[in-house]
Amino acid sequence: MRTTPLATVCAILLALGMAHPTMGADNGLPTLIVAPMTADLTQVQGWQPALGEGLAEMFTTELTKINKFQVLENTQLGALVDEIKLGESGYVGAAEKVDKGGFAGADFLFTGKVTRFGNKASRLDLGGFVPRSFGNLGVKQTMSDVRIDWRVVDVSSRKVIKAGSAVGEQKGGGFDIGVNVKGSGGKIGFDNQEFMNSALGRATVTALSNIINDVSSISVPASARQKTKAAQAERETADKAAGAAALKGTAGKVLAAPSPDAVIVSLGSQQGFKSGDTLNLFEVNEVKDDKGNVVFADEKLVGEVVLQSVQAAASKAAYKGTGPVKIGWVVRAK
Repeated sequence: MRTTPLATVCAILLALGMAHPTMGADNGLPTLIVAPMTADLTQVQGWQPALGEGLAEMFTTELTKINKFQVLENTQLGALVDEIKLGESGYVGAAEKVDKGGFAGADFLFTGKVTRFGNKASRLDLGGFVPRSFGNLGVKQTMSDVRIDWRVVDVSSRKVIKAGSAVGEQKGGGFDIGVNVKGSGGKIGFDNQEFMNSALGRATVTALSNIINDVSSISVPASARQKTKAAQAERETADKAAGAAALKGTAGKVLAAPSPDAVIVSLGSQQGFKSGDTLNLFEVNEVKDDKGNVVFADEKLVGEVVLQSVQAAASKAAYKGTGPVKIGWVVRAK
């Protein structure tokens, strides 16, 4: 059976998708945005921003499939911002609106520069035909040639973690980008059948496929952004631990002791204690002056109490020692 150009292109893309199945949104992968492609304007005639956006859309689609990155939307940010503004204006209910600050941050940036795009000999035939205008179709049998230089960059540190280039060449019907971007043909991309069936479209997919294969082999390091977040989380954990330790170092007192199994102490969950914690119990000996003021006090370790029931500012504990426990005695974490 004869294979059509479109079928060949679809087979290539299907193979890429099967080799690298897509993962879910919360997959723990580093995040990546795809920047619109730029071009060497001395080599690529007729280049327009729509071409760079179209290539970026194609790379976004394929990079999503390789399980190396969580690819973030970048070419349609205007529509996302409009959705936020719609909620802020009151047209969307409070439970449904999207708030500012919800966008995920990018760890890495994929960027590319097109250094060849069009006819290899003349670079590009710009004499295309637009309906109700004069001129030829600009479609001919020729060799279409595409070269894309690309980089993956750490967004925070600006370090290039991988760079390369890819070339695609195909012989066949041309594609007039001057007409098909600004005229009635629509921009380049997977959804433009005329482009995908053209030699230029197939050459573009060849270059794109080579780049995706190269990116798939990257050993992705931890990004500077993730290292900063991890260090901050570590500091916060250490601060919480230090704070908890300081609270647990707080001395408490015996508030009541109706029985050895019901010793009420002035420490609880606010100081980081929980049921089962064991505290040292100290007998307090005070020396007072002739006016009744305490001028000296010392503590004597007499045993331990085990917390049985813990509330915010007080706990009930059990004392396993001998002798009565007195109000005012001191308890501390072991």
